[in-house]
Amino acid sequence: MKKVFISIGHGGKDTGAVGYVVEKNANLCVGLSCNSYLSKRGVKTQLSREKDENDPVQEEIRECNNFDPDLAVSVHSNAGGGIGFEAYYHYRGGTSKKLAENIEDEVIKIGQKSRGVKIRRNSQGSDYYAFIRETKCPAVICEGFFVDNKEDSENYNESHEYKKLGESYAKGILKTLGIKDEDDTEEIKVGDKVKVLKNVQYNSDKTFKLWFKEYDVISVNGDRVVIGIKDSVTAAVNICNIEKIKD
Repeated sequence: MKKVFISIGHGGKDTGAVGYVVEKNANLCVGLSCNSYLSKRGVKTQLSREKDENDPVQEEIRECNNFDPDLAVSVHSNAGGGIGFEAYYHYRGGTSKKLAENIEDEVIKIGQKSRGVKIRRNSQGSDYYAFIRETKCPAVICEGFFVDNKEDSENYNESHEYKKLGESYAKGILKTLGIKDEDDTEEIKVGDKVKVLKNVQYNSDKTFKLWFKEYDVISVNGDRVVIGIKDSVTAAVNICNIEKIKD
C-alpha cells in the first residue's frame, strides 16, 4: 500500500497569511479534501493536523519521517500580491519535481492560473524550506492561491472550491504514485447518509463529537449541510467536512 503524508500549514496561534481569507483555515479544508480523495482510492495517509491547533513545522517533519511515506505534500496558501498556484520541489529534482509538475497539471485543469514549479535554496546551497530539506521522502510545498489578492481569493473562499483544489492535489499525487484514478465523486443531497471527518470544526467555535458513525442529510444550502438522525438536527457543517457513505 502506498503512503502519503499531508502537512497542513500553520494552525492554532499561527494563522499564516491573512487577507481576504485566513490561510490556516483554507489550508485545513484543502488538506482534508486531498486526504479524503486519496483514502477512498486505497492510499494510506497521515495528516499533520485535523483541526485548528498549533502545528510547528519541526513536529510535522518528525511525524512525516516516522510515518515513512512514499511522498509528502505540504498544503499552504500564498501572500504578497501575486496571483495563482505555485509549488516548490527539492533542488535536485527527481520524484519531487515530477510530483510538483503532476499537481500543477491537475490544478490548471480546474481553471487556476499557475506561476510554475520552482526551487528555492538557502545560503548553504540546500533547500530553503525545512519541510523539503529535512523530510526523508520526496516532498513538495503547494501554495494554492494568494489570500491577499481579491480575484484569487474570490475563486477560493468557499468549501466546494477548496474541495476542488484539494482533489486536484490528490490527482497529481496519484499520477506520481502510478495509481489509476477512478473519479467517483458524488454530489451530496438531502436523504444521503454521510460520515463526519475527525475533529472538524462546526458552528465556527466547537469541535464535532462523533456520537454516531453516520448521519442523515436534512438540508443542503450551498456549502452548508444540516445533518442529524432522521429529522432531528445535530449540526450544520461545511460540505468539505463530510463524506458520503455509499450503499
